[in-house]
Amino acid sequence: MPLEQFLPLQTYAFLMVFVRLAATVMLLPGVGEAFAPVRVRLLFALLLTIVSTPMIQPYVPPEPTSVLGLFVLLAGEFVVGVYLGLVSRVMLLTLDTAGRFISFSIGIANAQIFNPSIANQASIPGLLLTTMGIMVLFATNMHHTLIIAVIDSYTLFPPSQIIPSGDLAMVMARVVADSFRVALQLAAPFIVISLIFFMGLGMLARLMPQLQIFFVGLPVQLTGGLFLFGMVLSGLLMIFLEYYASNLIAYISVG
Repeated sequence: MPLEQFLPLQTYAFLMVFVRLAATVMLLPGVGEAFAPVRVRLLFALLLTIVSTPMIQPYVPPEPTSVLGLFVLLAGEFVVGVYLGLVSRVMLLTLDTAGRFISFSIGIANAQIFNPSIANQASIPGLLLTTMGIMVLFATNMHHTLIIAVIDSYTLFPPSQIIPSGDLAMVMARVVADSFRVALQLAAPFIVISLIFFMGLGMLARLMPQLQIFFVGLPVQLTGGLFLFGMVLSGLLMIFLEYYASNLIAYISVG
């Protein structure tokens, strides 16, 4: 093949792969965080594209004959990349939702702090759980599995086929529902114990009306909640890691 034909084909394949991977990297846990510099994310996407293009190139369709056809293909790749990134992001934000449930249960819901993962104010337990969740994902090499799953997505979503928008919407709805369910399960010990605690406070208020229940109950609630949080923290992260791995394989991988 002449060089003047080889270079445009290589550029076209690189561009097709880069659009999907860059859209995914934009939302990946850890790499796609708001505090990560844009240049670092861009460089990571470029390096990942350079490494992955030789493996993905057989799935790239022939070069379109018009500019409109090229933009249609790139738009499809962008949508698939955003879908893959959103699935991983929503599963990570399970910890933030669990942290909000926990903060309401232990009495620190009004203590808000900036969480870079959601670029907004969040609860203190949510920030701690989200940060530790990202650290655990990298410590267990789960990010390698995620990158492999993104590359395997070319088997599930070939660039030349029409995007199943209805299926993607149903999957995203299921991912959000599963995320909320798992977050509620992670916070279940705090919800049950806080319910028992407040029932006891209500009975105490009836038995001793002159007692200032708020001044007595809040320190006990906060101390007991933090103690319970420290006791179950490692178990919460283990359950989250198992949930993340199983859903990652189910939704964005063929393995």
